[in-house]
Amino acid sequence: MVPKVFLVTVGLWTLVQLRGRHESLKSPLYWQKSCVLVCLALVALADLVRQLLVAVPPPPYAFLASSTTLVAFLVALLVNHNEHLRNPSTSAVLLLSYLFFLLASAIKLRSVIILEEYHTDPLRFSLFVSEMGLTLVAFCLENLSKTSHWYISLDTEPNASLEETASVWSVLTFHWMSPLMALGYRKVLSPGDLPNLRPIDRASNISDAFQQAWDDEKRKSSPSFVRACSSAFGGPFWSAAFFKLCQDIMQFVQPMLLRHLMDFARSHMPDVPGSKPQAPFRGFVIAGAMFLSAITQSFLLHRYFHLVIQTGIRLKVATATAVYRKSLAVSNAAMQTGSQSVGNLMSIDAAKIGELTTYLHILWSGPFQIFLALWMLYGTLGPSVFAGLAIMILMIPINTYLTKLSRGIQKRQMANKDSRFKLVDEFLSGIKVIKLYAWERPFLQSISDVRQKELDTLKSYAYLSALQSFTWSCAPFLVSFATFALYSVTSSEPLTSTRIFVSLSLFNLLRFPLSMFPSVVASITEASVSVDRVRNYLLEEEKDTSAILREPMPPPKQGQAGERVIVQNAWFRWTKGDTVDDAGILKNINLTVREGELVALVGSVGSGKSSLINALLGEMYKVDGIVRMRGKVAFAAQTAWIMNATLRDNVLFGRPYDELWYNKVVEACALKADLEVLPAGDMTEIGERGINLSGGQKQRVSLARAVYSRSDIYLLDDPLSAVDAHVGRWIFNHVFGKDGILKNRARILVTHAIHFLKQCDQVLLLDGGKIAESGSYPELMSKKGMLYRLIEEYDVAHVGEDEDESEAEPKTTSVDSHLQNGQQGSTKSLENGSATNGSADKSKDVGLLQPTNRLTTQEDRAEGAVSWKVYANYALACGAWSTLLYILMIASSQSVSVIQNLWLADWSRENDVSAEDVPAKNVSLNWRLGIYGTLGLLFAVLTVSQTLVAWVLCGIRSGRTLHAGMLNRVGFCPQSFFDTTPLGRILNRFSRDQSVIDEVLPRSFMSFFQTLSLVIASLVVNSVTNPAFIAFIAPLSVVYLWVSRYYLFTSRELKRLEATSRSPIYAHFQETLGGVQTIRAYRDEARFIAENTLRIDTNQKANYPSNASNRWLAMRLELVGSFIILASSLFSVVTIVTVGGLAASIVGLAVTYALNITQTLNWMVRQSCEIETNIVSVERVKEYSELPLEAPYEISENKPDDTWPSRGVIELNHYATRYRAGLDLVLSEINFCIAPAQKIGLVGRTGSGKSSLALALFRVIEPAAGRILIDGVDISQIGLFDLRSRLTVIPQDPVLFQGTVRRNLDPMGQASDSQIWNALRCARLAETVGRLDGGLEANVIRGGENFSVGQRQLICLARALLRHTKVLILDEATASVDVETDQVIQETIRTEFKDCTILTIAHRINTILDYDRIVVLAQGKVLEMDSPTKLLADSTSAFHALAKEAGLVRTGTPKVGTSSGLR
Repeated sequence: MVPKVFLVTVGLWTLVQLRGRHESLKSPLYWQKSCVLVCLALVALADLVRQLLVAVPPPPYAFLASSTTLVAFLVALLVNHNEHLRNPSTSAVLLLSYLFFLLASAIKLRSVIILEEYHTDPLRFSLFVSEMGLTLVAFCLENLSKTSHWYISLDTEPNASLEETASVWSVLTFHWMSPLMALGYRKVLSPGDLPNLRPIDRASNISDAFQQAWDDEKRKSSPSFVRACSSAFGGPFWSAAFFKLCQDIMQFVQPMLLRHLMDFARSHMPDVPGSKPQAPFRGFVIAGAMFLSAITQSFLLHRYFHLVIQTGIRLKVATATAVYRKSLAVSNAAMQTGSQSVGNLMSIDAAKIGELTTYLHILWSGPFQIFLALWMLYGTLGPSVFAGLAIMILMIPINTYLTKLSRGIQKRQMANKDSRFKLVDEFLSGIKVIKLYAWERPFLQSISDVRQKELDTLKSYAYLSALQSFTWSCAPFLVSFATFALYSVTSSEPLTSTRIFVSLSLFNLLRFPLSMFPSVVASITEASVSVDRVRNYLLEEEKDTSAILREPMPPPKQGQAGERVIVQNAWFRWTKGDTVDDAGILKNINLTVREGELVALVGSVGSGKSSLINALLGEMYKVDGIVRMRGKVAFAAQTAWIMNATLRDNVLFGRPYDELWYNKVVEACALKADLEVLPAGDMTEIGERGINLSGGQKQRVSLARAVYSRSDIYLLDDPLSAVDAHVGRWIFNHVFGKDGILKNRARILVTHAIHFLKQCDQVLLLDGGKIAESGSYPELMSKKGMLYRLIEEYDVAHVGEDEDESEAEPKTTSVDSHLQNGQQGSTKSLENGSATNGSADKSKDVGLLQPTNRLTTQEDRAEGAVSWKVYANYALACGAWSTLLYILMIASSQSVSVIQNLWLADWSRENDVSAEDVPAKNVSLNWRLGIYGTLGLLFAVLTVSQTLVAWVLCGIRSGRTLHAGMLNRVGFCPQSFFDTTPLGRILNRFSRDQSVIDEVLPRSFMSFFQTLSLVIASLVVNSVTNPAFIAFIAPLSVVYLWVSRYYLFTSRELKRLEATSRSPIYAHFQETLGGVQTIRAYRDEARFIAENTLRIDTNQKANYPSNASNRWLAMRLELVGSFIILASSLFSVVTIVTVGGLAASIVGLAVTYALNITQTLNWMVRQSCEIETNIVSVERVKEYSELPLEAPYEISENKPDDTWPSRGVIELNHYATRYRAGLDLVLSEINFCIAPAQKIGLVGRTGSGKSSLALALFRVIEPAAGRILIDGVDISQIGLFDLRSRLTVIPQDPVLFQGTVRRNLDPMGQASDSQIWNALRCARLAETVGRLDGGLEANVIRGGENFSVGQRQLICLARALLRHTKVLILDEATASVDVETDQVIQETIRTEFKDCTILTIAHRINTILDYDRIVVLAQGKVLEMDSPTKLLADSTSAFHALAKEAGLVRTGTPKVGTSSGLR
């Protein structure tokens, strides 16, 4: 009845599930199966009719059974119809039902034959045999695979996952992985070889499922991350509990069978009193049953593992996507004050949460296994088992306390990881500034200090792990020792071999839950910390979307343009904790911007201009008032955010390509000339953070993105600050102005170029967070208020008034391509050309093979077996003597374990012989127990020692060595490496790979060597006890090694594909974090979330089959292990039957070891593969430890004097340089000399070589010919530290680091407080810093976001003042500040650096008109060099042409002396 009820209930449920799917055509196989089922239904109907027609009515249950059979086959007919037409895979419900039918029929057939029903009721027998035969035919037909072309009408996709169409047997044996395993064995796998994910496993669906569950949780008073995960993904996880329950029950069948096998062996022992030999057939049946039991366990166990790992993958993906989503929604204040590294949440925390599911069921399965073991032990040893139970109970409070300690250590460790990750991230983000200031050492020291704390915490964890391993390795021994001792003392029965080895097999089963409990508890502890961190982040305050009312545009009133932006009595602040009187608040803002209006925001540094733009974007908290935004918004940030994509993609920003509009936008934003010189035009790849673009180019790309969006409202935060003056005027006229392409749009423009104000419809002057003045330009000038005084004081209103009638688009020369080509060519092959291990595919010059438009290098993926050099490198990092000591301890501990079991075997053999001699049972009891106890304690001590050696002497040492090697190498790499390597790729080495080296590899090696020693012990014991076993094990070993090797080819490549596809996820995430404001302004979150899920799917396409391949291997290896069990038991039976005299204790010892080998073999290969896949992290870290270095940091024999340079004389003699060998020169034949204290302006069009010359002074690029002398010292002959620390640069883009004001000014700690305050006073920042909490110790958040761009620039000025070297390089350092602050900076430079040599890379010609000399560069050469007066007087000079384009030359009269520069 059970198979029939199963078929009816599950079949009807299947019909419901298949409802609504598309149907395919009916194939011949469909008709064959349908015919067989019709025949089965007719047979069932005939049997029912037979019962109705017989003379003697059958009992009611017989009629019910026949009726149920008929219903079952009719349901089967319906299921077959729907399954065959709507499901390309075989029907699991029919396959299992047919199998159950056949098993039940086989049992019934035996009874029918015994009762001779073929004589008494031939019709019934014929119907029964027909039904059984047809069921067998149906079972065979159902096992046939369906031809795929019959299912082309289904919703399938190319390269779909074979798991979707796998039969139930294929699912149970993981045969669906075999095609991929075979492909991986034949060739090196590529991403295109991987099957697509099933829809249920795709990141978008996983993310949506979790988000819905989390949204439901957030409505509760105490949202639970765990409940949300359970709600979204609990189905497969909890169904896995059924398989685990069955497997737990099945594994206790083996000790029962072992008992019967030992009774069989004991019955054949001639020296055992009263023994009666059992039939040989019984021994063979027991051996076969043990084999079948082992195989059944494997099916159940790995189905369980697959389901829980599948759930873990979904949890990891859900966590990563949820964190990504949250990072796009979190409030600005929460983003800045967040204590944890968001990158760690996506990488480390998500992984820990995902890994937890694998053994979480041990929480209930462990106690269940302990209960079953104790129950069976009680049946074997009686009440003495309670001595062992008492010890287990005593262990609970000890391990509870240790777990509590472990949780505290894990929290500290995660905090250390966050701190180190932030510091590394900050170091890499600001690497260019750090190199120019020669600050590598203090920053690297900060990272090393945090790393030391991390290692100290890891050492504490190692000692705790050793203590836990002692308690848990002692526990099984103490349990067995106490139980055996109490039994020997109290029982009247001797401790026979049956009792001992059945008990030992039960103790071994008990060992797993007892030993796994600390690991599971530790994993739960680690994961609970991660769960709390993720939960807290997901509950962080989100951006208030209700602060800005987004409305449709109402119909405009007659004769009036529609109002696009309306701000009424609005107050804004950055944090909720602010009071009304706090600084940084925008107060009582009233603003209306109509369609077609251009509104200018002006004011001094820190007046609130950028804050107002942020307020309109909804990034600030609205305290009061109303803000209405009517229409689509575009935004250009003050610091341009550029994606690692092509230039065109940066402009399109996900929008469709409209060629006509695109070309118009490119021309209006002055990008046309840039596209002509870029290597691949607008298809040139832009590096991370726009590293291969100048500041002006980045700003123009950002502006082009805004213009291309065709929005209704444009919020423009000083987009002209980084562009040349003539380019700025072109952009203003063609984009913002009255004839610009945005003339009909509402525009709010923050600007410091006050000469543009007269062309604006409204001007708002902000002061102290308030609108001090507002109105049209003529109105404000007539009032003679603050704006009037500002313009009059700085006398710049007339700059650019008189333009030539024939305005020309900004041009560039063909040689401009040198800069981009030089940068690109010099760096794109550095990573490929770095020293890699022998397993990597090497190329002499991989970079030359890259497409010309590719800047960012592809991440190398090693192919083939991991080189032994990698293992050798890891062993050396661990310490050669430490490694040898660990191996010695492993061998010693396993030897002690074998001796302990041999001692028990000898003891039990003695008791078997003297079983009838009760007084003899106590012979030498104390001696036996004493030796057994001593060996057990020795084993526990050795276990603790090997744990300490593995963690402290090997693991922590290797982590310290490899991290230090990588950090010190990366820290002193050439700048070109960082220009071509995505930040996420480098961070992945320092986070995920380093975490693997610190925590995963030591555990994996420990587990591998422990299982290897156990496998060797098992084989040795079986071979010694039964020499025939050797003949059997030889072919099995060949199969084992072949399967392992076959698996390794594919598994290794899958892991490598997973590793290389992981970096783009983190790189994209880091890039997104940098552009959150821009993404939210365009309301483009959905597109970036989709891009994130796509990258995660690419990663999971390698990760999912990688995990499934482990199950594929495990099934096959455990089959080998099952044959070992069969061989051990079978050869024991054969020896007993044929030779005789094999002691039961020896049989018990051999089979007990064989029973352990099934799981151990699988675990050993798993760990060996785990090691090989994780050792890739050592390979990757080692690769970065061998990167090429810059020139020597210090050269002791060539150190300049402490006073060098004392004069500031700079000479360039026939100087030439290129960005990389084999590329064209970017500077050639540069010859000029700069006298002490001269002020030199470097000018030229984009790509002329201005920046290259500045980089050459700092030796960021090295000379190809000639030399540079500073005060007579050849700078190429001294160390980089001695050079860079004696020069000062004020960059165009100010960079601040997280920490304190003091650390940003003096990271090397060389200046006194009075010196720092003096520098701040000179930079006009003393008052600002003095108002901050802590003064010099005031907190500076990441990127200096709590300071305005102008204030950041002033801090950079204070740095220069603090260094006060004789040579100062300025890279348009006043581009982002207002004219008042510009004047402050220029005045400070004029007074404080009056005795210094100054080189200024000028984008605005008016800032250098009073310099001593001007150097005009073109095509990498000095075109002209003279005083500005003489050059402007020469109408044929290139400088005159540049000045004319900038509007600085009136007809016949140059405007010398009107600059705000040095006078």
